[in-house]
Amino acid sequence: MKKTSLLISLLFIITLFACKENNRKENTISEKREPNKVIFKVDDRIEVLRIAFNLAVQDYIDPKMLPCDTDYSKRVNNHFKEFKNHQLIKYIDELPNIHFDFATIGLMYENCESFEFENIYSKELSSFGITKGEIDSLKPLLVDFYKISNFKTFFSENKKYYGNAIEKIEKQVNDEKLFDYVLNFFQSKEQGLEMEVFVELTNSSNNKAISFYDNYNPKKRATLLGNICEKKDSITTTNEILELDNNRRGTLYHETSHLFTDKLLDKYIGELNQYKSLCKNCNDTQIKDEIDHLIVYPLQELLSYRQFGKDDGHSFYLNKCKDVRKDIYIKLSEYKPENGIPFEKTYMECMELIKQSASEK
Repeated sequence: MKKTSLLISLLFIITLFACKENNRKENTISEKREPNKVIFKVDDRIEVLRIAFNLAVQDYIDPKMLPCDTDYSKRVNNHFKEFKNHQLIKYIDELPNIHFDFATIGLMYENCESFEFENIYSKELSSFGITKGEIDSLKPLLVDFYKISNFKTFFSENKKYYGNAIEKIEKQVNDEKLFDYVLNFFQSKEQGLEMEVFVELTNSSNNKAISFYDNYNPKKRATLLGNICEKKDSITTTNEILELDNNRRGTLYHETSHLFTDKLLDKYIGELNQYKSLCKNCNDTQIKDEIDHLIVYPLQELLSYRQFGKDDGHSFYLNKCKDVRKDIYIKLSEYKPENGIPFEKTYMECMELIKQSASEK
């Protein structure tokens, strides 16, 4: 009986360790299945708001800010021009604080069928110059415009074009291992990080960081990437098929860096009142953004300079810049990932330079 009990105990222990080993292997496999990646997308929520915004402002906007004159822009105009007097277009036109980043709000909606606003994002609205009441007023207008303009069919009919437009740049980014370069710079071993790039093919204005993407998931970040053309009537293949150039590289370095610097900003920024001299008449959100970019913009230029020799930003910070950003750039330049000293130490020293500069003004 004792032998039987002993055998059962041994069998239980062997089984237990076997299960643990299997779990360990499964976890290892699971981690390997979560690569760090950059993904390019055209999103229907963003696109419908961009089209509505363009219709609202196209008669009086600065010609330099008009969309690239591509075949896609022509298809947009041909399909939606008859809805230019829709109440949604009039409402957007009359909102006093609506700017080019308006389309970003699209990612705060669950979908284009109902335009249900995800209330977790209410705190973000002030930075867009729009109130929750205005968002509530937009809902029925968006629902009606989406249906009456047959936007769903238009978006579906252009899906092949969207795929062709972003396929090349996504492949270039992945082949170049752009994300890996940034990860190596920060000495990161994290898995499952994602950079989502939402491309606006009729936006010739600006790029926009989306820090709230995916319910503030710290492993994910997003940006809006505008299809910028030098002249409205300058039709080139790069306006129809996006390609990776130095400016777009810089944008991606900038936004991907935020996956690491955002945590450090919250850790080291301290009381916001101490920075009032650097951002006069700014609210707390604006102060935080200003301090954040005093480091991230020089960091973007350093990454660009080290990777592909982009000299204009490097030269500006060393030779022309007259404020604290020059000291920050020099401090960042001293950082060498191969030395094994954590980037956090350099970031902390940069923040001390900013605090000192603020106290001297």
